[in-house]
Amino acid sequence: MCICAMAPASHIRGPDGTDSSRPTRYPERMKRPLHTLTAAELTEICRTHFGLDAEVGDFLPGEIAINVRLRAAGRDYVLKAEYPTRTMGPGHIDWITRVQETAARAGLPVAGQVPALTDAAADAVAAEAGHTRAGEEHRPFVASVDVPAGTQPALIRIQEYLPGRVAAGAHLPENYPAQVGRTAAAVVNALAGMAGEPGPMVHPWSFETTGANVLFACQRIASLEAAGQVAAEVSGQLSGDLALARAAAQRFEADIVPQLDGLERQVVHQDLNDFNLLVGDGKITGIIDFGDARTAPRVAELAIAAAYTMLGTDRPLTALRQAVAAYQTAVAGMPAELTETELGLIEHAAFTRLCLNACIWTSRTLTARADDPRAAYGRERMKRTWPVLREVLR
Repeated sequence: MCICAMAPASHIRGPDGTDSSRPTRYPERMKRPLHTLTAAELTEICRTHFGLDAEVGDFLPGEIAINVRLRAAGRDYVLKAEYPTRTMGPGHIDWITRVQETAARAGLPVAGQVPALTDAAADAVAAEAGHTRAGEEHRPFVASVDVPAGTQPALIRIQEYLPGRVAAGAHLPENYPAQVGRTAAAVVNALAGMAGEPGPMVHPWSFETTGANVLFACQRIASLEAAGQVAAEVSGQLSGDLALARAAAQRFEADIVPQLDGLERQVVHQDLNDFNLLVGDGKITGIIDFGDARTAPRVAELAIAAAYTMLGTDRPLTALRQAVAAYQTAVAGMPAELTETELGLIEHAAFTRLCLNACIWTSRTLTARADDPRAAYGRERMKRTWPVLREVLR
C-alpha cells in the first residue's frame, strides 16, 4: 500500500480528485456521498466518537467503504466510513470488527482498532439480535455518526495503518506461495472458535456460490457484448475466455456443490487475495480487509488464498500446490488439518475463484467510466488473471 502525503487540514481531495472542503446540502431523501466529508467534519468525528485528535490526510482506495488517512500522536490510522445496507447492517459490521480483533489477539499481522466512545452501533447490534449485552464483555469499534447535511447515519471505524506494499504490486520471493499457505493456516486456527455472524450473509464472493456467480457474470458479459459494449478487437478472445469460465463453473456446480454440506465449517476471512496481503522485506507483513468474512466451509480459506498465488508466476500450478503443502505442514496433527475430501476440492475451487474474479471485474470494467478507478483496477486484474486461466483450464 502506498504512503500518501498529508493534505492541509482545511483542504482535502476526494477519491475522484475533487475539492471536498465545502459541505453541500442534498435533497431530503438522498444520502450524502461520504467522500464529500470535509477535513473539519472528519476531525470532529474522530474527536467526538473516538477520542482521537487527528490530522486528516488523503483518501485511500476502497471498493465499498471510503478510507481516509489520519495521523494522531505520531501514529498513522485509517478511517473507514460506509452507509449500512440491507446485507451489511450495524450488527454485521460490528461482527466483522470482532473477527478482526480475534485475529489480532491471536498474533496475526492485523491492524489494531480504536474503540468507539459512542455506543450507537453496538445498541443497534443488540436490537438486531434481540438481546442486550448485559454481562457480555464487548468493546465497540463502530460508531454510528449523523452525517452533517445528510439524512442517514454512517458507520465509522478507525484502525491502525499497516505499512507495506500489496503483494499484487510487489516483487515476491520464491517462497511467497508457501508463506500464503502458512498465513491461511494461521487465520483458520485463529478464527476456529469464533462465533458466527448475526445473520446469513451471502454476496457475490461467497465460496459456496462461486460457480453460480461465474455463470451469472458470464451471462451479464454476453448481454453487454450483444449490446455492442465490447470492443470488436477484444470480443473474439473474450468469447473463448468466457467458454472456459462457464465450463469451470459448471464443473464446480456438479462436483463441488454436492459435497459442501458434509464439509467442516467455521468463520474465515474468505478473501486472502494478493491485494489484501501486504509484504515487506521478502515476507508477508499484513492482512487487511475483513469485509468478506463469514461462516463458510473451512477449505474456502486455503482454496481462495492459493488461487491468487497462481498470478504473476510462470508456474501457476506449482505455486498453488506449494501453498497447499505449506498449509498442511503448518497444521499437521491439529484440528485445522484438511481432510482428503477437502484437499481434493482445492484445485478446481481455486480455478473457479479466479474465473469469478476475472468475470466480475470484466463486467465492471465494461460498464465503468474510463476515469473510474475501478476500471483501472479491473483491467489490471484481468491482465493477470485470464492468461493463467487459459493455461490451467485448457
